[in-house]
Parts: sequence; structure tokens; C-alpha cells
Amino acid sequence: MQNSARTWGYGLGNQILLGFLAALMAGVAVFLVCLPSIAGAPGDAGINWMIYATAAVMFGFALFVSFALVSLVRTRISLDGAFLDATVPARHNALLVPSFRAIHLPIAEIRSVERRQEVTRGLISSTLRESLSVVTAAGERVGLFSNTLGPSMQLPMDEIAGAIAGAAGVGVTDDGIVLTQAPGLYGQASSNWTERPMDPVSANKARRRALLTLQICGALVLLTIALRACT
Repeated sequence: MQNSARTWGYGLGNQILLGFLAALMAGVAVFLVCLPSIAGAPGDAGINWMIYATAAVMFGFALFVSFALVSLVRTRISLDGAFLDATVPARHNALLVPSFRAIHLPIAEIRSVERRQEVTRGLISSTLRESLSVVTAAGERVGLFSNTLGPSMQLPMDEIAGAIAGAAGVGVTDDGIVLTQAPGLYGQASSNWTERPMDPVSANKARRRALLTLQICGALVLLTIALRACT
């Protein structure tokens, strides 16, 4: 059993980036609200309402990014050789405000460390994420965190899973890929793994669909940047 204390969290660079994005979006929203007054002359009422609506949308995005920043700052997983301690996202309300839960689990109580890939399907797209949980000697599953596929901000899944498994003297179990509706916003991980793993053919199709969604999103971002650069 390993006794060295280790702590994992999101890096300061990720937190600074999200803080900058939140401030930028809020600043744009304030600028749009003030734009009719800055222009001086009374403008068309319809155009003004469009400006205010755009400002409201930008402010909503700024709030969402701020909530994500709070999640990054608060999320911590610590291993000191005797206990697994963590503060992780638990759920969010209708306004996307996150809540958190504290985990304090003796390493000796960990029976297994398990990971799986999760596919969530929307109306026209799919997303793929990887989730990590531990199961206690009493049979209780405790979800730790999840990483969404792509260039999103992630915790080191392999490192954390291996460290917990090594401290508990067990292996890391791969539970395959499942289709799930479990929430994963802000890196939340489900503690209820009742879904059956997909067969290899269905799993490959699900992965390809999720990768296609990621590629389309990336292409749209690049196209937006190119259009902005040309204007």
C-alpha cells in the first residue's frame, strides 16, 4: 500500500482561462446594453431589442462559464495513504448552478476501482466521456469524476485511477462503454451504474458518432474564427 500523499485538481492555467472568458463575455454583455446610449441618437426599437437580447444571451454564457470556473476551483481529489478525500460536483439545478459533495473514504474499504466510457445522445449529436468510480466493501458505488472526450479541461484519469488502485491493493476494472442519460456537466460522475455494456459493434458506432460530433464542433469553431479574421 502506498502512503505518499497526493492531490489532484484542475490547473491554475485552466482557471485563469475560464475566468478570462467569463469576464470577457460579461464585458461584451455590458457593452451591448450600453451601446444604444453610446450611439447617442435614438435607434430603431426593434434593433435595440435585438441588441438587448444578444446581451442577455452573452450574460447567460458568462454565468455558465463562471459556474464552470467554480467547479474547477472546488474540485479536489486527495489520497494520503489512509483515506480518499474529495470534493466533487454532485448535481446542478435548473439554472445550472452546481452543488458539491464531500467524500471521505478509508482506503481499506475500497473493494474495486472502476472506469467506463459513457455515450449520451441528443437529438442530432452524441457525446462521449469517461467516468471513474470506486466500490466499497459494503457494495456502495461512489462516483468520483468524469472527463468529456475532446480538448476540454480534464483531470488525469489514468494517474488517479492507478494511484487509488495501488493504494487499495486492487486493479482498475474497465466496465466497457454504455449508453446513459446520467448527467456529466462540470465533470459530475454517476454513482449508479446500472446500464449494461454495449456490444462491440454498437460501441464502435457510438464512438464514431461521438467523434463525428466533436469534429463538426471543431470545424464550426475554426470557421467562426476564420470568418471573424476576414471581417
